[in-house]
Amino acid sequence: MTFYLSKLSKALAVGDLTARALTETCLEAITSEDGERAFIEVYTDRVRVEADQIDQVRQEGRALPPFAGIPLSVKDLFDVRGEVTRAGSIILADHTAATSDAVVVSRLKAAGFILIGRTNMTEFAFSGLGMNPHYGDPRSPFERDKDGGRVAGGSSSGSAVSISDGMAPATIGSDTGGSTRTPAAFCGIVGLKPSSTRMPGDGVYPLSTSFDAAGPMSNSVDCAAIMDSIMTGGVGAAETSFPLAGLRLGMPVGYLFDGLDDAVATSFDEAVQRLSAAGATISEIRLDVIEELRPANNPKSIVAAEAFALHRERLLSDAQGKYDPFVASRIKSGGDILAADYINQFAIRRQTMRLVQQQTRFFDVLLMPTSPIIPPKIKALSTIDAKLKMSGMALRNTALANFLDNPTITIPCHKPGTAPVGLSLMGLHKHDRRLLAIAAGAEATIRG
Repeated sequence: MTFYLSKLSKALAVGDLTARALTETCLEAITSEDGERAFIEVYTDRVRVEADQIDQVRQEGRALPPFAGIPLSVKDLFDVRGEVTRAGSIILADHTAATSDAVVVSRLKAAGFILIGRTNMTEFAFSGLGMNPHYGDPRSPFERDKDGGRVAGGSSSGSAVSISDGMAPATIGSDTGGSTRTPAAFCGIVGLKPSSTRMPGDGVYPLSTSFDAAGPMSNSVDCAAIMDSIMTGGVGAAETSFPLAGLRLGMPVGYLFDGLDDAVATSFDEAVQRLSAAGATISEIRLDVIEELRPANNPKSIVAAEAFALHRERLLSDAQGKYDPFVASRIKSGGDILAADYINQFAIRRQTMRLVQQQTRFFDVLLMPTSPIIPPKIKALSTIDAKLKMSGMALRNTALANFLDNPTITIPCHKPGTAPVGLSLMGLHKHDRRLLAIAAGAEATIRG
């Protein structure tokens, strides 16, 4: 079932739908095999009680928040009061329960959302595949029952599946190198990476404090805008669609367009043609500075250094054996980065941000495929080397927006029944709401 927040809010408010009925629909979807893969924990009894309480308040005619009674899933990276945040690991399973909700979770609760469960993810959020040896591998809806299925994308894999399979109308993930957008693209939904400084990180287990950003995943741009508004302290407002006619879209040709899967190239090209036919002016641009850097390939990255600093003590102890070997190998890669190289990366990042901003200032947004590949088959990822290669490909294009800290949204652009492909629109730093308005205008044409 496809859920849209504005429609659900209205249906609940006028009595065409009850919170309990909506909750039961979601819980029924979670009872599937892929529900078990998508969730680490489901709050079955609690969410039913909360849904009944909200229905009772509505029957009595008392005021409620605008999204009261809509189930919300949260990535197992966000603190929920009274629960242990495991970050997809078994190492943290016996840690102390959180004493308060993460700020973004608290804001969503205040808007009326009710938590239905914690979603599965790549352990410690360090992969673009979304696989997890401890809790199972969430699977993309595409070719799910064929040859073992395909990955859902990471690291917010369970969150994406919870939306694509109607297990929750709303979810939140995190994005450090593409962790909301890659799973959104692989599962055929919308995912937003906001400018990182707009989202409070309090109560979110970190991967890289310099890059992490909480972000919504949803069935539409409208839903993503509502979630973004609430998470940043707003009232849950959507954005009025910006007309496509006259918009200037830049395509940064180069490595971002190299080696695209045929399905990606075909769906993306068709979407670009539709945008052009709707009146947008689309121009190719070459950004030499990013061609030289290719942020996703940097072995001395800020992310790797900060991840290793966080996990160093455990990785040098007996606890190392409890890590996913693939994730452990990625984190260990940050152990050889010199302090001077780490510091220098910030200067390179600032300079790159300035140069790209100068070169792209005449464009409203940049346009690119979200991922160069369709979701890989799980059976083909049995070795660390295979996972490293495919994770690198999955995050190749998305990592750029994190390095530049530009807001970016991915929108499905494939035809129904074909391999999932995402088209990304990248805006200017902290111009997130304008990006959402442009994306709202582009969505109907892209998905048409």
